[in-house]
Amino acid sequence: MNTLILYANYKSPSFNSAIRDMLGDTLNKNGHEVVIRDLYNIRFNPVLSRKDLESIDENIYPIEITEEQKFIKRADIVFLVYPIWWSGMPAILKGYIERVFLEGFAFKTLNGKATPLLSNKKVMIFNTLGTKGFFNTSKKIDALNFITEQCIFEYCGMEVVEHKYFEGVKTVDETTRQGYLETVRKIAEQL
Repeated sequence: MNTLILYANYKSPSFNSAIRDMLGDTLNKNGHEVVIRDLYNIRFNPVLSRKDLESIDENIYPIEITEEQKFIKRADIVFLVYPIWWSGMPAILKGYIERVFLEGFAFKTLNGKATPLLSNKKVMIFNTLGTKGFFNTSKKIDALNFITEQCIFEYCGMEVVEHKYFEGVKTVDETTRQGYLETVRKIAEQL
């Protein structure tokens, strides 16, 4: 299976990088092709500029966008690994989605209705939370899930098959961290 890991955390090492590495190693050991796109390391420009929009209107796509779209097209499953910042994804990942998941690639609009174009893709999301207890109600988690899962990925036809949150990663003990990583390993092995 072709897998793509979209990684959005500037810190290395971090618990996010441990999740990324656990996913990559486990998938690789189980015979899957693994591509990792570390958005900070590749210096992905998250700004959908006026110049981008004007060229896209003329059906001329910037090369960095078409390159990333090739990774998405090739992947059977896309993993996202990122921390929750201000109740959402880091700006670099939000910008990636805005620049890469364009109309005509991720969806098309006909008679005012969106039709998904990435229906053959699956998504797994792994989020870290620096604190414990803030996202302690189903209402708060449901809000995060709704925006990310339904309003972004399912809108494009992608099936979200897993969404895990690991809370308090800055303060939990090593046993808890290892338990989190074991959860990641088990999920990756089930593919």
